[in-house]
Amino acid sequence: MGRTAHETMVETWVAAFSAALSRRNIDRVLDLFEPEGFWRDFSTLQLAHLDCRTSSAVGDFQYFRGALANDNAWRHDVAGCDARHNGTVSGARHSHTCDSRVASYWPVNTTHPDPIGKKICIKQSSRLMNRFSFILLGFWQARALAVATELGLADLLAEGPLHVVELAVRTNANASGLFRLLRALESVGIFSQVSAGFFNNSATSECLRKGVAGSQRSLVLSSFSKGNGQFEGWADLEHAVRTGTPSFEKAYGYDFWEFGRRHPEAGALFDDSVRSASEAMTPAVTAAFDWKQFPVIADIGGGIGTQLASILKASPSSKGILFDQPHVAAKSISHDRMEVVSGDFFASVPTGADAYVLRWILHDWSDAKAATILQSLRRSLKPTARLILVEFVVPEGAGFDFSKWSDLQMLVMVGGRERTETEYRSLLLASGFDLCEVVATATPLKLLVARPLLQ
Repeated sequence: MGRTAHETMVETWVAAFSAALSRRNIDRVLDLFEPEGFWRDFSTLQLAHLDCRTSSAVGDFQYFRGALANDNAWRHDVAGCDARHNGTVSGARHSHTCDSRVASYWPVNTTHPDPIGKKICIKQSSRLMNRFSFILLGFWQARALAVATELGLADLLAEGPLHVVELAVRTNANASGLFRLLRALESVGIFSQVSAGFFNNSATSECLRKGVAGSQRSLVLSSFSKGNGQFEGWADLEHAVRTGTPSFEKAYGYDFWEFGRRHPEAGALFDDSVRSASEAMTPAVTAAFDWKQFPVIADIGGGIGTQLASILKASPSSKGILFDQPHVAAKSISHDRMEVVSGDFFASVPTGADAYVLRWILHDWSDAKAATILQSLRRSLKPTARLILVEFVVPEGAGFDFSKWSDLQMLVMVGGRERTETEYRSLLLASGFDLCEVVATATPLKLLVARPLLQ
C-alpha cells in the first residue's frame, strides 16, 4: 500500500524542520519532537513501506518500532540479538545474520555492559543520533521522490518494465545515477526492479503518473520540487520561527496568493494537489453530519464545488450556494441545485442560507483576519443558521498529531495557523458565535458547529 498524501507531507515538513535547526541546540530541538509519542508514530511512517515479503523485513519493522516505543527493546542478550530479528551481536557491530539496516542505524560500538554482565544497553546519545537519522531519511526520500517525478519515470514505465539505460536515454540522465535513484526508491516501495537493471512501476509509483485516479504527482511536485513555492518557504523556516511571519514572503517578496497569480503553472499544481489531498476528505466530511436538516447550504470559499456537490448528493432536498472569488467561481462544476456566487468573504457573504460551511479556510489566516471573516459571516447569518468550520483541531498534550505540522506549514506559507478547540472557541466567541459541538470525521478533519449569539 502506498503512502497517503499527508504521510508524505509529514515526512517533508519534519525533514525541513530538522534541517532548519540542525545547527542549534540539539537537545532542545529533540524535546520539541516529544520522542515517546512522535518517534513511535514517525518510525511507523518511515518503515511501513519496507518490503515485508521476507520474515527478516517483518522482524526489522517490529524491532525498529519496539525500540522507539519501549526502552526495554534496546536491551539485548550478549549471545544474540532479540529473537524478533534473529541475529547476533558480535564485538562492536551486528553480525551479517542481522539485517544491515539494523547495524547501520544502531551502531552498538557505543554500548556498555550492564551491571550483571549479561546484557548491553545502547546509550542515550546513540538513540538520539538514530532518531535524527529517521528525519534525515525523510528529507532524502522527499527529494528523491521529487526528482523521479520531475523526470516522469512513472509515466515512462506505464506500459511495462524498461532497462535503466533506456530510461536514462529518454530522460537525458546518467544511467548510473538514475539506477542509484531507482534502487533507493525501490527500498521504500517506490518502483520495482523486476530483473537486473529493469525497473517497473509499483503500486506507489503508479500514483506519480499524470491523469490517473488517485495521482499524487501534483502534490509531490508542489511540495518537494524547487520553484513551486513550498520548497523555498520551508528552506527559510528559521525566518518564520524568528519573526512569526511567512518565510515564503521573504523568499519571493509577495504572498502565496500573489505567487499563484504570477506563476500560473505552479498555482495549478498547488490547486491540483489540494484537490488530490482532499479526495478522501470530501466524502468523510459529508458522511460525518446530518445535512438534511438544512434547506439551503452555503459553502464559503468552496472552490469549484466538490464538497458542496457531495453534500447535496447526500441531501437531495437541500439547495446549495457556492461562494468564492470570481476567478475560482468561474471554474465551478455544474449542479442543478447549486447557485454560484462570487465575491470577497472579508467584505460580505450571501444571505439566506441555513448552514454556512467553511472548509480549510480559517487556518489560512491569522487570528485578526480570521475574526474579520467570522464577523462578515455573523452579519449575514440569520439567528437559526449554523456555522460549520471544517478544520484540523490541534489536540492538547505532547503526542504526535498531523495538525501540529500543518500548523508550521501555515506559518511558513501564509501566516495562518491551526488551532486547538479552546482557541477556536475563543475566536468564535469574540466574533459573535457560540461553539456548540465538535464532530469527528474518518479523517483528521473535524467539524466545529457554532450558532450565532443573540445581539
